[in-house]
Amino acid sequence: MEVILLERIQNLGDLGELVKVKPGYARNFLVPQQKAVFASEDAVAKVEEARKRLAEEESKRAEVAKARAELAVREVTITRLANPDGHLFGSVTNIDVAEAMSEGDQTIERAEVYLVDGPFKEVGEYAAEIILHAEVRFDVVVKVEGEEGEMPEGFESVAAVTAEDEAKLQAEREIAQHEQTDDEDTPVSDQDQGEEE
Repeated sequence: MEVILLERIQNLGDLGELVKVKPGYARNFLVPQQKAVFASEDAVAKVEEARKRLAEEESKRAEVAKARAELAVREVTITRLANPDGHLFGSVTNIDVAEAMSEGDQTIERAEVYLVDGPFKEVGEYAAEIILHAEVRFDVVVKVEGEEGEMPEGFESVAAVTAEDEAKLQAEREIAQHEQTDDEDTPVSDQDQGEEE
């Protein structure tokens, strides 16, 4: 499906460019977000007429994004429940980073936060990329700190689960070994051999 971009979109194209995209991407994201219009002769003519105005709007969006980037914090600290080994109960996602960065009038949307390696699942220091505009991006240091407390419902200590599983596994091995030795000690009669064949 062909659409005409109303703004510059990373890895897709520039303002006013005619690009081919998958139909679902166009119908569900680009057109509803007013980032593109469906390609038609009328749309091409209108976009050509409005290209100068759209370029000005795009430059204004870039300036707003640059101003937001200057005001944004460059380091956030997020505290979560963790076990003594530093594994979090749950994880820290782009939503958590966006909420931590949003202060007063300054807001960062979750779609603007990009976690390169996915959600953070352990205590430590990580980098998150903030993409406010195709031309405006910066990195933020995210410090994830562990907090000891009561274990949330549904979570079990890794050590307790491992010990319990090991005990069950050992019991199953002993039963299997005992059954195997019983089978070897039992003589096989002529009638049993006929059934096996």
